Amino acid sequence: MMDARWYAVYTHVQKEWVARDHLERQGFMSYLPVYHKIIRHARNVREVERPLFPRYLFVRVALEGRAHNPIRSTIGVSEIVCHGDVPIPIPKEIIDSLKSKEDPKGVIVLGNAMVFKKGDRVRITSGQFEGIEAMFTEMKDSDRVVLLLSMLHSSWRVVVKTAEVERA
Repeated sequence: MMDARWYAVYTHVQKEWVARDHLERQGFMSYLPVYHKIIRHARNVREVERPLFPRYLFVRVALEGRAHNPIRSTIGVSEIVCHGDVPIPIPKEIIDSLKSKEDPKGVIVLGNAMVFKKGDRVRITSGQFEGIEAMFTEMKDSDRVVLLLSMLHSSWRVVVKTAEVERA
């Protein structure tokens, strides 16, 4: 018996969740890394969950012989990623690294704060301080940053969402 390994699965367009659900119903362990994306339209701002790798998810299985046929025939699945006819295993460390970036709700936290250092000048892109420049001081938690805002001869510490900050 082979050990179970992770493999990348290529899905039909916008069918990542459908494929994941059907794989899990068949007893396969799957992993669909997702993140939150801010969508702005006119005055409406909303946060939506999106796949980190559009049209891809991961499945953990022990593949022996043609054992990947049930995966390939799953609703929502287009193909298992192969080199020729041989499925390519994904190192467990890659999956572990992705999972380590998740918040408690299982959402991968992407953020501009990962590239900011203390003292960097940033611009707030939305919210009550939209358009104002500030200084990055630290990460507050997984999706918020602390900035030093200087206005009217005073300085204030403000906390804003990481997604609402860009390099000035």
